[in-house]
Amino acid sequence: METGTIEGMMNSISRFQADSAQSSEALARSRSGEDEAALREAAQQFEALFVKQMLNSMRATLDTSSDMLYGGLSQDIFEDMLYDEYSRLFAKTGDLGIADLIYRQLQ
Repeated sequence: METGTIEGMMNSISRFQADSAQSSEALARSRSGEDEAALREAAQQFEALFVKQMLNSMRATLDTSSDMLYGGLSQDIFEDMLYDEYSRLFAKTGDLGIADLIYRQLQ
């Protein structure tokens, strides 16, 4: 390879890196309110997913074989839907603070 070709490639790479950095900074500065709201919503959804997994793990520890009032599959479906709502409520109230941490980290 010629020296001029290598220098040209290095200059192109340097310009690309500088342009990428400037574009990233401009993108971060130009975030609209919609983006911020979408980011907060995504963080809340992640917290709800985390809480749902935690509740499912807690539910798995229950011994349903000795429960005289266990309702079978219908109770399992109801509890799953109930825990979905619990997880959404936990995430919306922000009591755990996971969504806020994620939001601030990604902001």
